[in-house]
Amino acid sequence: MIVQITGYVLVLAVWSFVRIRSLLRKQKIKVAAIYGLLMGTSTIIGSLLLAGVEVPSPDYPFQILFEPIGRMLLRE
Repeated sequence: MIVQITGYVLVLAVWSFVRIRSLLRKQKIKVAAIYGLLMGTSTIIGSLLLAGVEVPSPDYPFQILFEPIGRMLLRE
């Protein structure tokens, strides 16, 4: 499993490095920063999933926010 995670991280790191250099050569600094942030987040979440860690769903905060509103509307 460690080899699988290491390979995954290595491939994404090399791909991101090449892509970010390409964006920086085109003077797209903001796009490169956002791309790096998204790829970093994806790498971390993907590594956790490969390790078998249960990652909470990203819609959980919305569920907490909108579930009481939906229940209130259904009562009426």
